[in-house]
Amino acid sequence: MLGNWSFGDYFKVRVCQMAFHLLTKEFKVPVERLYFTYFGGDKSLNLSADEECRQIWRSLGIPADRLIPFGLKDNFWEMGLSGPCGPCTEIHYDHRGSVCSPAEVNSGSPDVVEIWNLVFMQYNRLPDSSLVPLPTHHVDTGMGLERMVAVLNGTADNYSTDLFLPLFKEIEKLSGCPEYKGNLLPLDTSYRLLADHTRMFTVAISDGLLPSQDNLGHKLRSLLVRCVDLCRKVFHTDPLTTLPLLVSRVRESLGSVYPEIEQSEKKVCDIVQATIHHYDKHKEQAMKSFNKMLSKHGNIKVLPGDIMLQLEHGGYFGKPMAVEMISELASTLGISLDMDGYTKLCQSTKADISTLPLTSLPDRASSLVNQMLQLGVAPTDDSYKYSHCSLGDGVFDFTQMLEVISPVHVRGISKDNCLHRELLESDVGEVVLDKTCFYSEAGGQEADQGELVSETGTFQVTDVQRKSGYIVHYGHMRQGTLQIGQQIEPRIYQEIREGCMRNHTATHLLQSALTDLLPSTQQQGSSITSHKLTFNFLALSALDSKSIQQTQAAVQSFIKKEYLVSRTTLPLEVALKIPNVKVLQNEKYPEEVSVISIGPENGSFYSSVELCGGTHVLNTSDLEDFCITQMTSKAQNVKRVTCVTGSQAQLAHLNGSVLRSMCQLLEDLIKHQPGQNHSVKQSLKYAQQVLHALGAQQERLEHSLHLLAQNVSDYYARLKNLNEENQKTRSLMQSYIDILKKIATVGHEEQDIKQLFTLIRKIQQVELVPKVVREEVHSCLVKNEQKVTEMINKKNISHINQLIEDQFKRFPDSSVVSLTVNDIDINHRQITKSLSKQMLSKCVILLNQCHKTTDLFISLPLSSFQPLVDEDLDELKALLKVEAKGKLSAQNSTVAIYTFHLQGEINHTNSLISYIENLKPKQ
Repeated sequence: MLGNWSFGDYFKVRVCQMAFHLLTKEFKVPVERLYFTYFGGDKSLNLSADEECRQIWRSLGIPADRLIPFGLKDNFWEMGLSGPCGPCTEIHYDHRGSVCSPAEVNSGSPDVVEIWNLVFMQYNRLPDSSLVPLPTHHVDTGMGLERMVAVLNGTADNYSTDLFLPLFKEIEKLSGCPEYKGNLLPLDTSYRLLADHTRMFTVAISDGLLPSQDNLGHKLRSLLVRCVDLCRKVFHTDPLTTLPLLVSRVRESLGSVYPEIEQSEKKVCDIVQATIHHYDKHKEQAMKSFNKMLSKHGNIKVLPGDIMLQLEHGGYFGKPMAVEMISELASTLGISLDMDGYTKLCQSTKADISTLPLTSLPDRASSLVNQMLQLGVAPTDDSYKYSHCSLGDGVFDFTQMLEVISPVHVRGISKDNCLHRELLESDVGEVVLDKTCFYSEAGGQEADQGELVSETGTFQVTDVQRKSGYIVHYGHMRQGTLQIGQQIEPRIYQEIREGCMRNHTATHLLQSALTDLLPSTQQQGSSITSHKLTFNFLALSALDSKSIQQTQAAVQSFIKKEYLVSRTTLPLEVALKIPNVKVLQNEKYPEEVSVISIGPENGSFYSSVELCGGTHVLNTSDLEDFCITQMTSKAQNVKRVTCVTGSQAQLAHLNGSVLRSMCQLLEDLIKHQPGQNHSVKQSLKYAQQVLHALGAQQERLEHSLHLLAQNVSDYYARLKNLNEENQKTRSLMQSYIDILKKIATVGHEEQDIKQLFTLIRKIQQVELVPKVVREEVHSCLVKNEQKVTEMINKKNISHINQLIEDQFKRFPDSSVVSLTVNDIDINHRQITKSLSKQMLSKCVILLNQCHKTTDLFISLPLSSFQPLVDEDLDELKALLKVEAKGKLSAQNSTVAIYTFHLQGEINHTNSLISYIENLKPKQ
């Protein structure tokens, strides 16, 4: 769609003159092929015909028989049930031009088509459907690009133009199919679909839309899949080759007008290829699930709605699949779908959901904001939020902020969504000031928290939001009272602000590093808090550990180079012209924007330039350190990284060093390598460093918790969680140090290796561990788990065998011996396996009580006893006097092993010994 607008400038006369001039003088369209419609009035709305418009066209020389009035349906434009609206005039083109046929205008005839609509917005429709005149008149026009090109190319077919023919030629060349002829046969329809869809997804992806599971993203993905099917099933070409070549033809056609397409061609092709791979993998998984369903339900001709839902949601037969995929797989097997049943079930599910209570609450400050708007109160000036200076070492001075902002006065107060002049102690309410230094939540960054202190009391600020230009401070009266008009001192919590500043600047550096590594990447959202940041980005291929390490190292390099972080306020149109400036896709920016530039002090180049209203440090060195701790998938081709800065990052890297040394020590102990003493010393050094850092962090956290003892904000809860995580890590680290000291003094046993293995797994799972180290540790654990288990089992089996041998020596004349072992961590299958391999001459009753489980083993030598029958097993269970499950677990030519899993403990096995001794011996 092509268009032009006027907001209070020109109106009907000028827009009609310009439209007529463009068509007849510039485009050379013959006047005798044009028809002009205008609004013919509507009695029900008391609207008269737009004679003004008719006279304008007449003054431009249009014959009366080519001016046609129409009613509301065709010549009155509205954007919705309410809002700006008005009459319009349409310009129609007659492709034949031989006869005058005004009756065919707006009749649906393919020969007479609308090419341009000029809308005169002069009314405002109110919610009660009444119309009132707008104080200023506007113009909005819309011309159909494809229809206009068809006119200029001299064809009635919108597709037989230089917009589409290059794409058709490329498809013909790649497929070897007959050329496009412009008919309605299936092949030409497929030509049009593939070319039109390619144009659509090229423009959409260039504009920032990505294939996904939701809303427009889902429609884009479905359209791409249809292109893949057209390539394979109709044109018999490889979509991985065909679609990128068609994207290039679109770029040649539209790139000069849409520069985004020129800049994004590679990204579009990468996304298309990634989507094809994702679709093929999904289809393969879906086919497995579909076949599993068929194997259960047999040969069916119609797929019921409930089974469709099971396939769609996954879990019953495998992974979820889209309804489109279900339809495709069913169609290939000649199975029809019960769409009516499926639709009814979906509607029933939606109805169930719609009956759930709504949890969202209206904004508590809405009455306050509306009242201030009606009174014409000036918006809050929050420019003071950027007034701070650096003291070095990542510490900032915010006293300048209080000096420049003073005095500050209360302009509005509300409580329970009602206006008040005063807040009393313990009241929960909202406060608007004339000026503030508090940062309101925006751009993914959380809001400041702090206090508003007056002569009469302290208001605790737990959240800050921008509402219609006013900065609303949410919170409660911690002490005393607060009144409208009072002078207050706004105090932000420095710890929260500094953390957000570090993490927001780190987000910009992270995006710069990712862009260097993945040129096709694109930000998909971020969340910035005082203790960590998350960043969602487009990743068309898997990111391995090397890529994560490169990204992390790049950000650390920016920090070490001590780049200047500067803020400049510029008009939006000027800012957008800055080379390589980064903006958020589809973000609405104000007329004046802040530009954050990061680079050397001399300004010779910038590593990062972004439009951003967030708060930032003044030098990259203020970040101190940076660490990527997690990476997860958020959606198709979208990854999320979680990162920390400052002391959190330093601690994460220390934890990483400890884990690496633990893994090295584990492998040395398993292999009995001579270098294990060095590993112990190195590990002890790292562990003590971490323990010291954890202690320092715990002191900081507990100090902050003490200061915020009366705070009910989520920040206080977050600090408590961090402190608990810190204490948990300290406990694990102390356990590790204890093991190291034992190994260093008296050497190690197999159980120490097992304990070390368990500690590695637990420390690997704490939050502050580098992602790359987490993956290294996982590989180490997977590689050595079986070795550790076998080592422990070997040790325990040896211990059990020694106990059996001792019992044999102790009771040489007894046919049955009994022994109990406690807290030996060994799998019952291993004990069964060991007993079955021994050539024992006596019956052995072994009771293993470990943790909360109790296992009883009876090894019966077949040289002396008959195998037990079911009646014997039942008798033995009764003698145990606890709930038990017993069975024959193993038998060979020499021994039968019976196992009982007990739901409780037993003190002795005397009754079992007596029962077995009285069994009939083997004849």
